[in-house]
Amino acid sequence: MAAKKIALFIDADNISAKFGKQIIDTLESRGEIFIRRIYGNWEKISLHGWNECILNFSLRAVQQPDFAAGKNATDMSLTIDAMDVLYGGHANIFALVSNDSDFTPLVIRLREGGMNVIGMGNDNASISFRNACNEFINLDKSIEPPKPAPPLITPSTPKVIASSERNKKLQQIHNILREAAKVHGDAKGFFLLNMAGMEIKKIKLDVKVLGYDSLQNFVADFPKLYEVKKSGNVVYYRCLTSEPKPKSPDAKLQPIHEVLREVAKAHKDLNDGDGFTDLTRVGQKAREKKLSIRALGYSSWSKFVSNFPKLYKTKKVGSILYYRCC
Repeated sequence: MAAKKIALFIDADNISAKFGKQIIDTLESRGEIFIRRIYGNWEKISLHGWNECILNFSLRAVQQPDFAAGKNATDMSLTIDAMDVLYGGHANIFALVSNDSDFTPLVIRLREGGMNVIGMGNDNASISFRNACNEFINLDKSIEPPKPAPPLITPSTPKVIASSERNKKLQQIHNILREAAKVHGDAKGFFLLNMAGMEIKKIKLDVKVLGYDSLQNFVADFPKLYEVKKSGNVVYYRCLTSEPKPKSPDAKLQPIHEVLREVAKAHKDLNDGDGFTDLTRVGQKAREKKLSIRALGYSSWSKFVSNFPKLYKTKKVGSILYYRCC
């Protein structure tokens, strides 16, 4: 199928030269631009911007002087040439580039002659001219698809790490800060923060992966652990607390012993005068307080109390085990 023949007429008085390439590229995607004419008074300095487009896109510059001050003769000259092309019968599409409403009658006449008319202009184009065309292309809206925005480069943005990995790195940094202050701190425990930072880097750690842009901001986020002071531009820190010690086994057992004593004090299930209490009552009370001896490695209450012979005495009557506190 032969390409459709396009007759292009540009009103240079009403359209900026910055749209030149866009006009040609748009129309060449529709067919063959066999007529390329641009109209204006080329003695005007304001139209000299079109010179490069005229050369690059083989436009035929039609000189139209202003016959009277304040009057634009371009409209009439362009209209006469367009009608000549219409009568020649070689064009399939007319492309009129302007914002001027004066071309509205020409568009209507071309359409009556069976022509497809493409109007091209910008946001200032008159409504009557837009509506008269078969199609109007707003040159202010780029025909090129927008390029994707380049990715933001944020070197200091921390990488997302798993919670367990984060906790591990946090602990490593705290350990180094404590050890450095302990070994190298002055009489009051203060040590150079940048020197501690060098120790951290030795094991390839960086507070940035934890969301901090500096080690100073890191220690400032833990006011209960570190005190910071500055001398000029030099930053010192010291540790306020030591590494929390894990609870001793006795500390974990203490709530269980308290339950045993509480139950023994509240109940005396044997009338033998020795104060023995049914051990099953302890299990009920422990469940109310959400305590479990299984978490401590004991499979039953009988095994638990028997493991502390200096604290508890036991007595079995039938199938029931009783105990009392010593």
